Amino acid sequence: MTKITKLILTVLLLITTQVSSQDSATVPGLLIQKPVDNHLLKLVTAISERAHINQEQIDNESSVEILDTYIETLDSLKVYFLKSDINYFQRYKYLIDESLINGDLEAVFDIFGVYRLRVQQRLSFSIDLINQINSFDTDESYEFRSDNKVWPRSTDQLDDIWRKRVKNDLLSLVLAGQSIDKAKITLNKRYSRILKRINNYDEENVINIFLNSYMAYLDPHSSYLTPSQAEEYEIQTSLSYEGIGARLQNNEDFIEIVNLIPGGPAEINGTLNPLDKIIGIYEGDSTISTEIIGWDLNDVVKLIRGPKGSKIKLRILPTSTNPDANPFDLTLTRDNVTLEEQAVSSYIKTITSDDKEFEIGVITIPSFYQDFAARRRGDQNFRSTTSDVEKLVSEISEIGIDALIIDLRGNAGGLLDEAVSLTGLFIDQGPVVQLKDMEGNLEVIDDPSFGSIYDGPLAIMVDRYSASASEIFAAAVQDYERGLVIGQKTFGKGSVQNLYPLDRYSRYKSKKGFGQLTLTIAKYYRVTGEGTQNKGVSPDIVLPSFINDEIIGEETKINPLPWDKILGLNFETYTNLQTTINVVEKNFELRKSNNLALDFLIEDIAEFNKTSQMNSVSLNMEIRKQDRDERTKNNTIRRETRLDELGVENTASFDEFSSKTILNEAYLMVIDLIEAYGDDRSVQTTSHLPEIPQQS
Repeated sequence: MTKITKLILTVLLLITTQVSSQDSATVPGLLIQKPVDNHLLKLVTAISERAHINQEQIDNESSVEILDTYIETLDSLKVYFLKSDINYFQRYKYLIDESLINGDLEAVFDIFGVYRLRVQQRLSFSIDLINQINSFDTDESYEFRSDNKVWPRSTDQLDDIWRKRVKNDLLSLVLAGQSIDKAKITLNKRYSRILKRINNYDEENVINIFLNSYMAYLDPHSSYLTPSQAEEYEIQTSLSYEGIGARLQNNEDFIEIVNLIPGGPAEINGTLNPLDKIIGIYEGDSTISTEIIGWDLNDVVKLIRGPKGSKIKLRILPTSTNPDANPFDLTLTRDNVTLEEQAVSSYIKTITSDDKEFEIGVITIPSFYQDFAARRRGDQNFRSTTSDVEKLVSEISEIGIDALIIDLRGNAGGLLDEAVSLTGLFIDQGPVVQLKDMEGNLEVIDDPSFGSIYDGPLAIMVDRYSASASEIFAAAVQDYERGLVIGQKTFGKGSVQNLYPLDRYSRYKSKKGFGQLTLTIAKYYRVTGEGTQNKGVSPDIVLPSFINDEIIGEETKINPLPWDKILGLNFETYTNLQTTINVVEKNFELRKSNNLALDFLIEDIAEFNKTSQMNSVSLNMEIRKQDRDERTKNNTIRRETRLDELGVENTASFDEFSSKTILNEAYLMVIDLIEAYGDDRSVQTTSHLPEIPQQS
């Protein structure tokens, strides 16, 4: 009998003894190495070592880091493993490389077996504890967000952590309106569901966790998808997908919004935001939501998906709000995500300033797209971001505009070709972006067309969600000094990924298939030679934003590829734009000193961030209620008072007020740009001599 088999049998006996009151379905099955799984690990490792941009060969040094990533993936909050477990796992620190290279799963299964045992122990302890809690009158607190880097040394420490966690979970349900008896039933079901999910994990689930730990070690954008996940990915990117138009992920025991698909029902509704959590789903005509905390992601996706035109009601826990913010219900009508809904849109805004009227054209670009089907058919007029923008610029220019704003806020990217060709609409000629692959080979991608369609004052709006192709366009406009970039520092995704369907690369066949790899294979660089990776594009003028850049952005990810710099290129720039930027920024600072709307917005963002940074709550019901009610009251009074001072109707949504305030500042900056623009629009050749590349 092998060591791994002995351990699993021991775990199985312990679990069977400890949860005898639970359904027999909670008893885990054996994890058995299969030749097909061994082959999968070797296949993934071989392709990753050759194709990933770092081309890193797995060895003892990387083995240690991959082991740490695997352990952190299993127990990121440090609420299951003991320090003694971590010490035990160190026997594998120089063997994880052999797991990947040779396909040996003994260490992987052994570590997961210990994890599953600890989950059983903790949740069994918690389930027993639920019925012992009958009041919330002690003066203690629960730390729900911790930067603790130390593993608990004893079961007593873990017992205390879980005692407070269970009490907090129960109190949160009571504060949300459930009776304590109902809350106990709800929480018991939640913990039992999590327990069952972990116990139902088979070899595929565990290998998926391990391989994605390996991918996370490489960089945040490389990943492994099982055959079923690869099929789901294809559905979601086919534009035939019927649902709410949101990409989801498991975050601990929650189902979390990753991003909203442009043109989808959720994005059009405007209520959901990335990092919001779906905690319940109303099934059929039920008036009570089914709690989905602890559910498997695939089960949630199947429940949310449905035929076009049907409605679904979700229970949402908003992100970055106070811990006791009441969840809200959101009803969405399922629909297809069509190219038309993702397409660019435009309007003309008339602004009066100093008795002058200015017509400002605004073009919003949700993503960088192409109608592939029409292009394959040979249709010369196929829809794309570039062709749609060109058409809209022509239309609004014919009406008459004094300046143009390109709004890339929330644009997570898309096709590289479209970012390049869109840039070409606004510069005469020259390079747009550089790509460097794993071999160090450089490719310079030039503007595919000569001349530009618009030569007037131009501004680009960006935020923290503007990424990838958006950053290529914004960076080129900024480097060519062609326009003003305003808003928030962008995401910082300056890398290129490629898909590897593993069945194509395998000499052996599997009935269920081997799944798919996404690997980072190259990096983008600006024409100046600077990378956007991990740094993004810094705006010329910063506008306030509710998006917390300490939570969102490449630099917040684990193991991001570093920023670096390569040789810059020669290109022609518009002159004196920096002088213009200085004037616009000076005027903005002057307006800020006497701008109540902007002051109010900045004040509210500060309060929002302050609440978001809370990391503990009281476990005393009266204190907790008082704290919650006081925060809610102060927030309501502050907003209503300020809106009243500004003459804004209280019926107006605060989101609407925020959006209008930000856009108004952008319009005023563009007016300053128009007036400072003058005749300084001559072009000169600026020679950017090669510099020594730097890294940081």
